[in-house]
Order: sequence, then structure tokens, then C-alpha cells
Amino acid sequence: IGIALFALVVLFSLITLPVEFNASRRAINSINENLLLDGNEQAGVRKVLTAAAMTYVAATAVALVQLLRLILIFGGFITGVGGGIILDDKVYSGFNFAGAELGHIVIVKDGRQCTCGRRGCLEAYCSATGVARTAREMLENTDTPSLLREIAPESIISFDVSIAAGKDDKLAHEIFHFTGKMLGEACADFAAFSSPEAFIFFGGLVKAGDLIMSPIRNAYDSHVMPVFKGKAKFLISGLDGASAAVLGASALGWEL
Repeated sequence: IGIALFALVVLFSLITLPVEFNASRRAINSINENLLLDGNEQAGVRKVLTAAAMTYVAATAVALVQLLRLILIFGGFITGVGGGIILDDKVYSGFNFAGAELGHIVIVKDGRQCTCGRRGCLEAYCSATGVARTAREMLENTDTPSLLREIAPESIISFDVSIAAGKDDKLAHEIFHFTGKMLGEACADFAAFSSPEAFIFFGGLVKAGDLIMSPIRNAYDSHVMPVFKGKAKFLISGLDGASAAVLGASALGWEL
């Protein structure tokens, strides 16, 4: 069912996006012909209608994705580590519009298999699924008492780790420290080539608050080059998870 719904989302986007853009294009042409707008006014109309078309498509697609998420949530909906770079107030997309795949920078040589086909990617360790995998490995390789031992290993998700950590579970704290340390070291590497003003974190994992953010900051300070130490801010996004995709698609519309 989940695969079928995912295919439905993709098919819907492929069909609906051209339809909405064609409707917007016809509306733009009609407005230009009847109102005799100048170049700047035409550009303004084009931006508004394009953004509206993208928002409509994105909103409906997000609704389908949320349905997919509800159906698969107990099976462990696969999440990764996304990345984005804002450079001079613009999203950096790279040469082929696939730039800033920060989640697929190798952090452990010959490490865990990643869904992208490589080994040792940041995503394989620091995504929600990566945290669950770390929990299973630590449970198997240590004798540390933990509330997580009351859960079948294959059923553990990152939320379980958060709950256990909130109850001062030692192993859960070690899992967050391990994950945060890797993220902090990766941020230190990112700083070496980008010298960012801030790192902004978003997603379910950061809802753990200082449990994850403190080890990130500590690892960053320990590994970053001295010239960058104390310069970058570490922030948690204020965007609501359910609306982020719609806002992002709408923002892209204004750039067209």
C-alpha cells in the first residue's frame, strides 16, 4: 500500500504540475493582452500565478505524503539527512540542481551501507533510522541496563530513544551523544569550506532539544578549525513540519 501511495504522489505531481503551469500561463497571457501591462507588471503577475500553481500542487502532494506517513509510521517511515545552503540570500543548487547533498558526505570510511549506494554516509548514522540502528547495535554490543531492552530490537524507532533519554536512561543518552558527536564533526567539516553564519536544524530528531544539540555543539567546538570557533550559530528552525514543504515549493515559485 505504501509503495502504491508513493507512486500516486509522484504520478500526481507529474500530471498536475504541467496542468497548473499551463493554466497559469494562459492566465498570464490573457492578463497581458487585456490590461496592456508593462514589463515589470507582467513579471509581477507571472510570479504570483506561478507561486499559486506550485503551492496548489505542493499542498495536495503533501496531503498525500501525510497519508503515506500515517500508513507506514509504525513500520518506520524512512527519513534521511537533507541539506541546503543559503548563499547570498539564495538557495545554492549546484551545477545540476542537486547541490548540498550534505547527508551523503562520508563520515565513517567503509561504514554502514547507505540507501544512496555508498558506505558510511552521515545519513546512515544521524537520520532517525540511523539513530534506531545505533540503538540496536549498542543493545547488542553492551550489557548496559536500558528501558530500550523492553522493546523488540526490530521495533525500536528514534522516538523510543527520546522517551528513554527523557527518563534519564544511560544508554539512550549514549546514543544521542554518539549521534550528536558525528553531526558536530560533520558541521566542523562543512565550516571548513563554507564558513557559515549559522547552522539551522530541522526535523523530528532536533525535538530532543539539548539531548542532541549539546553534543553537536561540543563536538563542533572540539573539531572545528580555530579560525571558525565561536563564529557560527546553532539554531533550531521555527518552521512547522507539516507546512515546510508547501512553503518551500511556494518560495521556489517566486524564483522562476
